Amino acid sequence: MSTIPSYALYGETPEQRWFESIHYEPISRRAKHYEWKIDPHQHEALVQLLYVQKERGVVHLDGSSVEFTAPCFILIPAQTVHGFDMGAGIDGSVVTAAQRPLESIISTALPSLADMFDKPLVLALPDTRRLHTTLQTLFSLVEQETLIASESDQSAANMLLVSLLLQIRRVDQSRHAPNPVHGTRKAEQVDRFRTLVNNNLGSLKTVAAYAAQLGITAGQLRRICQEVLGQTPLSIINARIIHVAQRDIVYSTMSIQQVAYSLGYDDAAYFSRFFRKHTGLTPSEFRERVRAHQPLADTPEKR
Repeated sequence: MSTIPSYALYGETPEQRWFESIHYEPISRRAKHYEWKIDPHQHEALVQLLYVQKERGVVHLDGSSVEFTAPCFILIPAQTVHGFDMGAGIDGSVVTAAQRPLESIISTALPSLADMFDKPLVLALPDTRRLHTTLQTLFSLVEQETLIASESDQSAANMLLVSLLLQIRRVDQSRHAPNPVHGTRKAEQVDRFRTLVNNNLGSLKTVAAYAAQLGITAGQLRRICQEVLGQTPLSIINARIIHVAQRDIVYSTMSIQQVAYSLGYDDAAYFSRFFRKHTGLTPSEFRERVRAHQPLADTPEKR
């Protein structure tokens, strides 16, 4: 089975401490170099934020393809396999940043944005001078911070990115198109389930336990998730466990045993087998490879 390349920046070996850095560049710089086509790849711990101001294209996200036209905003969370077919002359701004610090800021300062990195976002923007000025200013300030701040202190740039995400959330909420399942009882139950998964990984361990919290049966939860998300509850739980485990293994000082315990595993060896099944690496191998700045292959299961 072929693997999906993992980069810090597309086409480059992650030689720098990429899991702590922030990088800004015009979209056209890399797109033009690769003749407006970016092959599928992923960023293990990095999120990308793109503000497309000119031209159009297609973004490929975990096997799905979405057309976009300027002006638009694209958010690509860490570990999302993505690629682009871009119109010649496309331009705008792209920021690549460590996702974990942004999540930490959001969790304490703006918890309403906690789900921003749950899935990719391709958002058509209203073509207004006010919004353009706001977004352009924020991206420009981020660029300035990447030039003047030390790599070990990107706090100001991270705060600017959180402000940017807040602006995008407001636009998204004001322009959210009706969805056949959005707002239905089933969609609301799925939203509650995903919130429970995000907040109770260490305490709720089975599909039945989550279903009980929702006041439904495990069978009902399976049918609802399949209908609304096209996934099983177990795959959603497992993907979240792996996502959180990878973050904690990379960014915390916890031992593997402590990471396992925080996720509800009393047996670290069992946790290691689970982690290897879903990533192809043991937790220790994953930590060593990331800290040695080695690219990581795509994982068998993704969120």
